[in-house]
Amino acid sequence: MAGAAVSVSDLGKWYVVNEMRHRVTLAERLGRLLRQPLQRHSGAATASTSIDGIWALRGISFEVQAGKVMGVIGLNGSGKSTLLRILARITTPTEGSARLRGRVGALLEVGTGFHPDLSGRENIMLSGTMIGMTPAEVRKREDEIIAFSEVRDFIDTPVKHYSSGMFMRLAFAVAAHLETEIMLVDEVLAVGDEAFQRKCKSKIRETALAGRTVLFTSHDMESIKSICQSCLLLDHGRTVEQGDVEPCVRAYHSICEAQQEPSPA
Repeated sequence: MAGAAVSVSDLGKWYVVNEMRHRVTLAERLGRLLRQPLQRHSGAATASTSIDGIWALRGISFEVQAGKVMGVIGLNGSGKSTLLRILARITTPTEGSARLRGRVGALLEVGTGFHPDLSGRENIMLSGTMIGMTPAEVRKREDEIIAFSEVRDFIDTPVKHYSSGMFMRLAFAVAAHLETEIMLVDEVLAVGDEAFQRKCKSKIRETALAGRTVLFTSHDMESIKSICQSCLLLDHGRTVEQGDVEPCVRAYHSICEAQQEPSPA
């Protein structure tokens, strides 16, 4: 598959803040409408908007070529997970567009994508059929998935009884071995032990060499530098730096250092 596997243009996501606690009555709405002309003249028109919601992402644009690994980095709350959730079609953007060419396998927060009452084996089948694979195609991959996950002794146990580490192992194995062209991997790799993390990173490299496209978020900059060919740095939902990995990592460290500096009295 040639060309861009992922194309994102002017992507934005608006979240309402305290929606349940801030229900607006009809009288309040009418009052706001009457005040708007005055707010425009006083420069206060945007004040109420900031109370009602927040842009988790705004103006995000990038492309990832097929067979490449792009790192998505930033401090907590920068918008990394929101971006991957939009790409995985878990949530919809408020503005802009995200086009993905091919089947998508997503390993996001622990608990996403698996049915807790189904066994590990049943969830493998469910995950495969949800992306359009036939049961026969899934069964061909089943032994490889189970072996990689290292949870064979529990594969016929409902996953609600799995530890977070077991759950993550199986979820990564499913995302990495099913027939998808695009793989989205969130920070959940931090749940596993060091040996399994190394195994996962090696699998991500192998996945890219096989022509699949990977978007990978992490706070481990050594992993980003060793795995990714390009990078996107987000801060408060905006793009700070994108392109080569090293400049993005340096800018990330600068943001971290600024965050740690004491504010002036």
